[in-house]
Amino acid sequence: MALEFIDKAPTLEEYKEMRRLVNFMPLSDRICRNVLNNAFHITTVRDNGKCVGMIRVLSEGGYANFITDVIVIPEYQHQGIGKQMMHRTMDYLYSTLEPGEKIVVYLMSAKEREPFYRQFGFRDRPNEMLGAGMSQWLEK
Repeated sequence: MALEFIDKAPTLEEYKEMRRLVNFMPLSDRICRNVLNNAFHITTVRDNGKCVGMIRVLSEGGYANFITDVIVIPEYQHQGIGKQMMHRTMDYLYSTLEPGEKIVVYLMSAKEREPFYRQFGFRDRPNEMLGAGMSQWLEK
C-alpha cells in the first residue's frame, strides 16, 4: 500500500462512488459538483492512484469551520487512514491562524462514531456549555 495524501478534490465520479461504498445518501451531479468546487479545503487519499478516502472542510475563512465527508472506503477502513486525515486537517486549520486568533471546528458524527472524534478533542453536545447540535434536511 503506497498511500498519498493530496490536498485536491476527487473527481465527481470518485466522490459519488466513495459515497455509495460507505452507504451515504446519493446526491445529484449538480450538488456533487458544488460540494467539490466550493469546499474550503479537501484532502484526498490515494493508493497507487485509486481514490480510497477523503475529508472536506467548509468555511468562510473566518472563525467557523465544519468538517464533513470523512470517508474511507470499506476495504481501507481500520488502518489509521481516517486518523491521519483528521490530524492533517486539524493541522491545516491550525496553520490558518495568526497569533492571538481562535477558530471553532464543528462536525456531525455518524451514529456510533463519536469515540473516533473525541480523540481529536471534539466534545459531545449537549454539554454543560453548549446545547444540542441541530440539523434539518430540505427536499424539493
